[in-house]
Amino acid sequence: MTFWQENYAFIKDVYDTRATKLFETMNKCEQAIGDVIADKIYTSAEFKKVKEVFMGLAKSLEQPEVKEWLALTKDTLMGDKPGKEQDEEAKKLNGILKRYDEMMPKIAETKNIVDALWKSYQFTDELAPLMEWLEEMVSKSTREINSNSASQTEEIQEKQEKVIDQLDKKKKVVVEQQTKGEKLTQDPKAPKFLITYIDRLKALWVDANKQAEKRLTALKDNLSAWERYERERDGLAAKLDAAEGEMMDTKRVYDLVEGPKDYQQRMKTAADMRKDIENTFQSLSGANDILAQLLTDDKKSELAEEVENLKCRMSLLESMDEKLKMINDFNVQLKEFEQTMKELAEWLGVGRKRMDELIKPAAPISAEDRVVQTMELLADCKQESEKLAKHVEKWSELQPSASGENTPEAQGFVTRIDEIKSVQGKLIGEVEAEGAKYGDDVKYLADFTSGVKKFDPWIQKSEAKKAVGMSKPKNLQEALDQLEDAQKWKKEAEEFNNILEEAYKQAQKMTLHDDADTKYAAFKKRWVVIEATAKDWMEKLQAMVNVWQKQAETVEKVQAAIASKPSADGGEMKLEDLEKHLDLLKQMFIEKQKMMEQLQNAPAAPAAAPVAPAPAPAPAAAST
Repeated sequence: MTFWQENYAFIKDVYDTRATKLFETMNKCEQAIGDVIADKIYTSAEFKKVKEVFMGLAKSLEQPEVKEWLALTKDTLMGDKPGKEQDEEAKKLNGILKRYDEMMPKIAETKNIVDALWKSYQFTDELAPLMEWLEEMVSKSTREINSNSASQTEEIQEKQEKVIDQLDKKKKVVVEQQTKGEKLTQDPKAPKFLITYIDRLKALWVDANKQAEKRLTALKDNLSAWERYERERDGLAAKLDAAEGEMMDTKRVYDLVEGPKDYQQRMKTAADMRKDIENTFQSLSGANDILAQLLTDDKKSELAEEVENLKCRMSLLESMDEKLKMINDFNVQLKEFEQTMKELAEWLGVGRKRMDELIKPAAPISAEDRVVQTMELLADCKQESEKLAKHVEKWSELQPSASGENTPEAQGFVTRIDEIKSVQGKLIGEVEAEGAKYGDDVKYLADFTSGVKKFDPWIQKSEAKKAVGMSKPKNLQEALDQLEDAQKWKKEAEEFNNILEEAYKQAQKMTLHDDADTKYAAFKKRWVVIEATAKDWMEKLQAMVNVWQKQAETVEKVQAAIASKPSADGGEMKLEDLEKHLDLLKQMFIEKQKMMEQLQNAPAAPAAAPVAPAPAPAPAAAST
């Protein structure tokens, strides 16, 4: 008996154990390989354990003597066994050995992957502190800060400059780490997460520098804003004081030449001041907006209140504009006032001349004409007196009311008013004394004559208008204009009838008024014709306007009917309705043409029946 035969059971047990162990080790190695190439990012400590497990199993498998021993031992043990048993054992072992042969390249490949991963994890471990530092720099440049003064901003700015200095010093380290990482990524086995880390490093570096520069720029702007705010605040207050002084100094100038000049100069000064003040406020407001970004709530409210107070003071610009407008209105009114003063003074010369001619006429004059002229002069004097009274009342609005306005020029207007009032009063006294020499009859005659002088030009003008007749309007607007003119004519007729009746009423107070009665009757007869003509024109034009307006409405209906969409039941508009509108339009056209012919061929209004004079009052005592 051989050694193998004698120890077959023992050797067979060892053979089976080593085959089983090899099989189990390959299973574990498959598991370890799966952990290595898993789609997972480990911590470096976690991957170190995965690496050690895999490398240990790989080392156990990387022993070819085990494979050789198993193959040799199988042949020895199975040498005396039946062919079937040998085949089964060979098949079993060959499966294990084949799997072993297939795993060895996989293990070698995995070793390369492990090596690349391990270098990457070592790199990310080195990178972690640097990235944390960069994140801290970003945090320092982005965390909330407050500054309530320029000195606080300067302190924060110094700290921020240190942050930028630290970044500058760290630049070399960051570049080296980027270069090292990029070199690692050139390995085909390098993990994808490595690119993510490098991109994150680059982004953090850019962000840290960007935020640091952004914060430093904001601090510089803030410091500049503090300087600008304080400068513009004080400057704006001074400019507002100057504007207030300018407004207080702006006064009415009682000089027709110097007043407008002063107004133009002050308008220019006000415009320059407004522009300067508004620009200063805009700069101040902009500085405050920048400061508000770093101010605490209390300080923000304090500065906002300062700005708002200055803004409220700027309302004096509107007050200045209003005052300048008042000055301009005053200049216009003063010019008109001066013109009226000249007219009043000039009339006094004319009135004086008329009075002198009444007292010492250059040619003989009838008593009646003397009375009429005297009464007319007295009426004109009273009219001028009323005009002067209104002028004096106007002066109460224009007279000096502010300090510094009561200048010699202003007093000159008062002096001239007093002189005109004095001369006018004397003239009125003389005219009244002259009129007192005549009896009441001649006064009544003068009143009648004065009314007739007003009525006569109007009646002649109206008769000329009637003789021309109405013109044919070409369109609705012309018809409306002519209707408005006829209505005004009718109203004038009523007004001048009142003048005639009032004059005749005065004539009736005379002892004898036959001549006045005759004149009144003749004028009244002419007036009745004109009044009837005006009324006739109004009625005809009104009728034509009504037809024209109705025609326009009908045209609109026809156009709407033609342009209308089919009805809800799908049918078109009824033809009968359209024909109805067209027939109506035709009838109105015919009616309008008839009216046109009537206007053209209209006969003159019938003469009115003679108007009998009013009965004479009871005779009064003859005046002297």
